[in-house]
Amino acid sequence: MTTERYNARESEPRWQRLWDEKAIFATKNDDPRPKYYVLEMFPYPSGRIHMGHVRNYTMGDVVARYMRAKGYNVLHPMGWDAFGLPPRTPQLNARSRRKSGPTKTSPR
Repeated sequence: MTTERYNARESEPRWQRLWDEKAIFATKNDDPRPKYYVLEMFPYPSGRIHMGHVRNYTMGDVVARYMRAKGYNVLHPMGWDAFGLPPRTPQLNARSRRKSGPTKTSPR
């Protein structure tokens, strides 16, 4: 087992170049494979991360990878609502417009 620390500046450009060369993340609208859609609940930026997040996103990732390995054209988006915005943005904007903190009924 190695005791070296992970060097992101050294490793990430190499992997990203490889992904670009192989078009790993390219999508085609005319893909003949059957379609499969995997979506976990959206993450909210205001809460603390906990083991439930790890379990939830790991299960979604496992299902997406399994279905891709079975030959499906898998769409597995992460963390955006239907308008392309982080899910809590409208709430945060509304809160800043009224210039007050959270109320008893708003999520914290």
